[in-house]
Amino acid sequence: MRLYLLSFLLCFSALQSFAQFDNGKNPVNIPPANVPKMPVLTPEKKPSLWDIKPKDETVPNPWDKPKEREFNKQDDFLDPADRYTKKMNNSLKGEGKGDYKIFRRNQYFGDFKTDSESIQVAVRDPQAIDGDYVKITQNGKVIYERIFLDAGYKTLEIPLVLGFNRIEFIALNEGSSFPNTGAFLIKDKGQAIYQEEWNLSTGFNASFLIVKE
Repeated sequence: MRLYLLSFLLCFSALQSFAQFDNGKNPVNIPPANVPKMPVLTPEKKPSLWDIKPKDETVPNPWDKPKEREFNKQDDFLDPADRYTKKMNNSLKGEGKGDYKIFRRNQYFGDFKTDSESIQVAVRDPQAIDGDYVKITQNGKVIYERIFLDAGYKTLEIPLVLGFNRIEFIALNEGSSFPNTGAFLIKDKGQAIYQEEWNLSTGFNASFLIVKE
């Protein structure tokens, strides 16, 4: 009797479990499998004829201030007449260059003021030493009859009179190659105040004016 009752209970329990699984009221949770995620691929962009290429040159900003002009040369501030005179004097420089006719003219190098009793004038030949000689006058009076222009400076003392003192270098010859070339340096109280060069045909002069106050 007990065996029969035990078999009945086991069959009844099995049928109840099958009925619960089949009706879906109490489903069994099955954990999801660990599936790796697929990477997101971006398609490669290929060059196209319709692509717009960026311009290399930069467009200037209209609000930018224009660069100011730099004055690197003293000539920018010269008067037009002074600039022309300086250009002409520079064009006359150079031993034996150019047409000899352009040297048939006098050259004037300006005026200077001083309260000194005398000035020093140093002269030399800045080009080839070819036997150039000059005569030096003061207000038309000869103070140095014949000076040979060598490579080194020769310093000459010139006493001054009150007022105007016009100093002239007169070319006595043109040496072995034209023109007569010379350079002079003016010193006042031991300080150099001016220097320049001349290019002259025979008989013409280079001059400057010293005003003693």
